[in-house]
Amino acid sequence: MKLARKIIIITLIFLIGFSFGQTAAALDVKIQTPSIPAALPFLWMQQENNLPAALNLDVQLSSEHQRGISLLAQNEINFLITGSNVGANAYNRGVKLKLLNVNTWGIDYLLSNGLEINTWQDLEGKSLALPLKGGPLDFLARYLLKNNGADLTKVNFVYRALPGSAKLFMAGKLDAIFLPEPLVTVSLAKNKQAKLVMDIQQEWARLNNDERIPFVALFVNSDFAAENPQFTAIINSYYKKGIIWVNQHPDAAAKLAAENFSLPESILKKSLTRVNLNIYPAAESKNLTDFYFSKMLNFNPELLGGSLPDEEFYY
Repeated sequence: MKLARKIIIITLIFLIGFSFGQTAAALDVKIQTPSIPAALPFLWMQQENNLPAALNLDVQLSSEHQRGISLLAQNEINFLITGSNVGANAYNRGVKLKLLNVNTWGIDYLLSNGLEINTWQDLEGKSLALPLKGGPLDFLARYLLKNNGADLTKVNFVYRALPGSAKLFMAGKLDAIFLPEPLVTVSLAKNKQAKLVMDIQQEWARLNNDERIPFVALFVNSDFAAENPQFTAIINSYYKKGIIWVNQHPDAAAKLAAENFSLPESILKKSLTRVNLNIYPAAESKNLTDFYFSKMLNFNPELLGGSLPDEEFYY
């Protein structure tokens, strides 16, 4: 079945590329993504110019996730990389989108400002910075604290958006902080007192027997997918190839990131060693995502728009 699907995609690539090259202009495909590792497969596609001539990628780097949802809803972009729960929330609010793949399964860490933090109870009486009250990292922090016996009422939660909270941490004004890469590596480089004290993925695994957390996903506008199933399949296929390229060529991937993310190549190379960028089989990925969403739903239903997304959410 997998072989047959690959043959179909390869045939489509050849036929589409040939026909468009002879009779029509390329289709402009608009993508929004934050400057995170999950953007690299699209940047690789642009750099290598290896898509069929029928497709022309327009990759827009932006961390404005809600604006991205609005643009996707209005058909002003075709694909969006954002938090898995952000897409689920939008879907439950009526936005026409589908989850193509989950691609980022490990990216978050707990850092301390020179403090010895060996257990979650050690955060009692300390300030802990999180980017958004009620957001995904707030869920993870409270979930891990509570399930490891810490008293939540004794933790001083400080809510500051990124990168502002990271700057305060680097200035020594916070005891601890939850951060994603590459801000983890940046903070460790700029604040010599900073310590990486908890791998959030490993802490999740202690409770749930699997360290993979479905943080970031690729979404497609439902109308685009319905009208252009062959293009959607080709782009998703090339995106998966881009993931493999990033993992097999970390030096080149760090160089590509440095050219686009306004961060030093050395920082980005180190950062990539702490990121789990992978695409797993669809059924396995769905099971992991549904499990994560179920835990999130118990914490704050509004993170998902009030309920688990139905089967139509998945491409």
